[in-house]
Parts: sequence; structure tokens; C-alpha cells
Amino acid sequence: MTNRVAITRTEPGGVERAVREAVRLAGGFSELIGPNSRVLIKPNQCKPSPRHSGCMADGDVVEAVAKLVLERRPGSVVIGDGAIAGYDFGGFSTQESFDSSGVTEVAKRLGIELRNLNTDTAVEVSIPNALIMDRVRIAKTALDSDVIISIPVLKSHIRTHATLSLKNMKGVMPGVEKRKTHRLGLDMAIVDLCTVVRPSYAIVDATVGMEGVWQYPQDTRKLGLIVAGSDALYVDVVGAALMGIDPTQIMHLQYMAQKEGKRATVDAIEVVGERITDHRQVFKTGFDVFRARYPEVCFVQGDSACSGCTNELVSAITYMKQAGYGEQMKGLTVVIGNAVDVRAEGKVVALGKCSADVKGVDAHVAGCPPKEDEMVRVLCEVCGVDARKVRGAMAGERKKLWDSSSGALQR
Repeated sequence: MTNRVAITRTEPGGVERAVREAVRLAGGFSELIGPNSRVLIKPNQCKPSPRHSGCMADGDVVEAVAKLVLERRPGSVVIGDGAIAGYDFGGFSTQESFDSSGVTEVAKRLGIELRNLNTDTAVEVSIPNALIMDRVRIAKTALDSDVIISIPVLKSHIRTHATLSLKNMKGVMPGVEKRKTHRLGLDMAIVDLCTVVRPSYAIVDATVGMEGVWQYPQDTRKLGLIVAGSDALYVDVVGAALMGIDPTQIMHLQYMAQKEGKRATVDAIEVVGERITDHRQVFKTGFDVFRARYPEVCFVQGDSACSGCTNELVSAITYMKQAGYGEQMKGLTVVIGNAVDVRAEGKVVALGKCSADVKGVDAHVAGCPPKEDEMVRVLCEVCGVDARKVRGAMAGERKKLWDSSSGALQR
């Protein structure tokens, strides 16, 4: 059944046993991989990080998956990814990521080609019935693959609350093409991307996860788990639940479910093996950390507050302060979601569709999700500052970061 998701423990028996058992419980590879299959194993290799830090899919998990694939004797196997290109931060070397995660050594040992998708041949494709991104450049390796196995890590995220199997597919967008998803709207763009390169199977490295803003070692969380299933959407819902993050607040999961006529909720899934409740932890999201860094702003979140609003808000608040308007931001209240009791005076801005009926606000930014540029304009207007200066700070800082790391993307 495609809604079956397996959770297994790595102890006792180790990582390979846990991966094999999770894949078996979730239905196996027998119907997925045949003798002519071209298989792409796509581990999250976002940036060079220490092994077992929770930032990247570790070589132990990748090796276990690769062995299972090779046992099916497919036509070809490639391990590939493209490291972060950066939007409000710089980019990284994919090869250095492969090296530090242990994946380079795994590929050599098993005789599998390792491919940097940031430098792969790019093919522009049209996306049918797109939500927001109607064309995108994708690594030819991914488009040529019959089977894509996504191997993310169990991580929270500053913009999308969680980053798992579906968001992991951003790695097949070569180099700076990844930045397009941020410009257009990250959650919707992830869904559009997965319309044309959706994972065929997902296996989450939940041996060690990462919360907050991915600071090592303080944000590392040990779970000792593997999560697997043939439907990446359902796997991601279970992954979110293991982190104590409500899947209904992760908008790319909800958009994907709506597009495919599914429900992105735990009760729609047959969970086998270990129980979620026995292993659930409470991960800080990146937005939780972000809020604490801006004490001059009061963030009021209703039950429906989701990644759609927080995604763009992160940039707007960050660059308002970088533009020198920290003092003017004092006393600002930002309302997200269906908050019902907003007790604030002065500078109060409500964001998104859910907050449209909130009383006592000075301004409302419409949209689901609201756009970054409009959010900046309204926040600046309420705080009495120059939006053009903030946009200039955004453009200047991003260019500086991109220029300083452009060489890394070619490695």
C-alpha cells in the first residue's frame, strides 16, 4: 500500500539492518526496480558537515540503500546531489559534502558513479498545471532516471518548518537555478518541481536529526531511526510528526496532498514497525530561533500559522534590521494565522489569508502566501521607514553572498 510508512530502530543490529527492515516493511523494491531501471540515489548533501551531525544523509545510510538497489541488478545506478546554492546565505561545494558525509568512500567501495548535479547538463522543462513555477531547469541525470530514491535527513527548517523527502529534490536543480524557488514562493515551487521529478521512494536518515538553524553540535538530535515508504508525501508527514511539527503547518505537504487528492495527516497513513508516539521529540524550528533573535518584534501566531507566512517574513524582518531600522521596529507586532486575541497597540501588521479578520490591526498583507515584496512594503510603511532602502539592502547582501560563493558551486 502506498500509504504505508515504516519506522525502524538502528539499535540493536545497526544501520544496514534497520534500512533493510524499513524497506521490507514498507513494501520493498521488487516492483520498483527492474533489470532495465536507471536509478538515481539522491541523498541530502546540502553542505559540508561533520559525520553524524544530523545535517546531511550519512554514508552509512546511503551505503545500505545502495546495496539494496544493487541487489535488484538495475540497468544503472548513480548517486547524485547538488549542494545548497544559497539565497540569504552563500553556496557550498557538492564534492566537499560528498567527502565529509562519507558518500565518496561509499561510491568508490561499491563501484557506483558519483555525480555533482550542480554541474550536470541542465534541461529546461515545462511544468503542467503549475502552482507558481511553470518552467524549471533540471539536471539531466534526474530526468533520465526511471527511479529516484530520496534520502533526506530528519531536520526542521527556518522557512518551511521541515525539510524532508520532497524538499530534498531541490538538489536536482543545477546550481543557482535553486534560487528561483525562493523568488517565486518556496512551498509552491517545491510542489511544482516534484510534479516532474517526484521521488519514487523515500528513506529518511533519522539516525541523527537537526533542529533550529543547524548549529553543530548544539542543534543535533539523536533518534536512532530509519523511516521509509513508497510515497514521499506520507513519509514526510511521519517525519514531521517525529519532530513534533504539525504537518498541516508545512504548506508544501498540504499543497502536494491537495494536488494529488490525498490527506497530509498522520491518520491517513498506515505506520508499521515502531510507533511515532514512542519516539516523538519536539524540535525547535528555525523560525522559533529566529523569533528569539528579534526581541524588538512581537510575533503572535494563531493555530493556523504556517510556513507560507513565516517563509517570507524571515527575509523581511532580517533585512529591515540590516538596513538600520532596528530602532523603528521596536513595538512592532506581527500577526500570523487565525489569532483570536491580539492585545497590541501601535504598529500591528497581520499577514496572510488566515489573519484577514483579525481586529485592531494597522495593516494587512493579503495572499496565501503573501509575497515578500508586499510584506516589506507594508511593514516598512507601518514602521515609518524607507522600503526602497530595505530592498536595496536585500539585493546588495544577497549579491555579495552569491558572488563570494559562486566558485564553490562548481566543485
